[in-house]
Amino acid sequence: MTEFKRTSKTLRALCVLTAAALAAPLVHAQSTAPSVKVENAWARATAPGQKTGSVYVDLTSASNAALVAAGSPVAERAELHSMSTEGGVMRMRALPRLELPAGQTVKLAPGGIHVMLVDLKQPLKPGDKVPLTLSVQSSGTSLTTLKIEAEVRANGSAAAHNH
Repeated sequence: MTEFKRTSKTLRALCVLTAAALAAPLVHAQSTAPSVKVENAWARATAPGQKTGSVYVDLTSASNAALVAAGSPVAERAELHSMSTEGGVMRMRALPRLELPAGQTVKLAPGGIHVMLVDLKQPLKPGDKVPLTLSVQSSGTSLTTLKIEAEVRANGSAAAHNH
């Protein structure tokens, strides 16, 4: 019986030490993950039959990081895009990543960088909420997933975002 108590205490101590050792890297990984503030997330309402939509948001990272991917269940895929006008011609380009410098707010806005929703599964109507997942990578390989909702707003006087 004494041998059993000693073995039981040893096993308990070993379990506690193993749990602590396994948890230590998790705590460290969380502390190096970028802290990103998300504000003003919105999507533009779409016209009937329109197969693309756009989402805009303000992102502020506490440390140097990059937005590397986006996704939404309302579209077949989501892509980071930049839009510019060169010589009177609008140009749209896919971006592999968007740098988020520490402490600086990066604005995804109409006429510039945005998340493009491709092959929409349904129209985006004013008042709806668009769920969006953003993948942010800190320096190195740490990847953080942010789940946000963007409120759909009417087009108003702004030109429709079609391409």
